[in-house]
Parts: sequence; C-alpha cells; structure tokens
Amino acid sequence: MNNILTPRHQEIIANLCGSDNSTVVSKIIDNLLTPNEIEDLCSLISNEFMLNGITEDFEPTKYGKELEELLDIVNRNRLK
Repeated sequence: MNNILTPRHQEIIANLCGSDNSTVVSKIIDNLLTPNEIEDLCSLISNEFMLNGITEDFEPTKYGKELEELLDIVNRNRLK
C-alpha cells in the first residue's frame, strides 16, 4: 500500500484531517483503518470532491482526479 499512497495523497489527507493525519496515513499504509474510519475518511474525501474537485460543468479538475484516486485507495480496504 505504501507504494500507492503518494506524497500528494498524504498531503491531501493532511489538509483534510488536520493534526491527526500521521495516524491516518499510517493506518492506510498498514491496512489498519476500521470500517468507521474508512467511512469517515471517504465522506471527507467525497465532500471535498463535491466542493472543490469539479468544474461548473461537473467535470473533475486535476485536484478532483487526485481525490478520486485517493478515494479508490481508501475504499480498497473495504474490499479486503
């Protein structure tokens, strides 16, 4: 998982989660997020996408595509 979570993804998590980001990043890398933590993080990412990741035409921006990638990474933990 560490190879998948890029420094940019970590930066986005830091911005979304604030001071608690190092714990979240470690848990993502080690596949240790609880179902509730996954749900909370997915909600944060999804909300950020809707607020700042799409154009007026509802097309994803570059940032929106980064958020989609991050959401895919976090959601992979649900499937395991």
